Amino acid sequence: MLRSAMRQPSTSPSPALSPSPLPSSPPSPLPYTPKVSFDTFENPVASMFSFTLSAKSSSYRRTRSTRVFLCAASPDETGNEALDWALESLVQDGDEFVVCRGVDEDELGAKDHDVLRDEARKLMRRIQDKASEVDPERKVSLILEYVPGRITDTLDRLIALYRPDSVVVGTRGRKAWQNIGKGPMGSVSRYVLIHSPVPIIVVRPERKVKKAVQKRKADPKRGIHFD
Repeated sequence: MLRSAMRQPSTSPSPALSPSPLPSSPPSPLPYTPKVSFDTFENPVASMFSFTLSAKSSSYRRTRSTRVFLCAASPDETGNEALDWALESLVQDGDEFVVCRGVDEDELGAKDHDVLRDEARKLMRRIQDKASEVDPERKVSLILEYVPGRITDTLDRLIALYRPDSVVVGTRGRKAWQNIGKGPMGSVSRYVLIHSPVPIIVVRPERKVKKAVQKRKADPKRGIHFD
């Protein structure tokens, strides 16, 4: 050991050394390394208010084959379904997953910004936990964009910024997200389908899918191909 090699020479007999205890094992590395990448909540002249959190697997490396997916995750059932589906069925080893969560501008003015930051951190922990639950060995980069304002404008900017391979959305956003009109799909989903320059994946909640299947099977006019 280095400790014994650095001792000064001595003419007296060396005392018997008791065995040194084995060094304890180092703690297991965290599955993701968190980082605050961008914070302009307090800057009124910033081109886009945002609070950006990022986390990467310890051995994650971006390569030519890295794919980027953007998920518009509203804080309702459809947004959660879209987020979970993307992590379970779309994101693979080496990919980058960007989650966009919109914040109502009224909420931004009424809430303390530290509260909003805490909400963003909680959402990021949920994303990390879900990613680890699906595949703890998968190496991915996770990014959360917590952005106030019109979600449609935000998505346009984030698509231009990250250039994703595809965008994942739910079937309906929260009232604060619905700035384009009303409809069964949800205004944000419709807007993205019409205006996005990249492919769009619309995720329907499992509950609604089962309900639609049951209704279709109960329809006496349905074709035999539904059997």
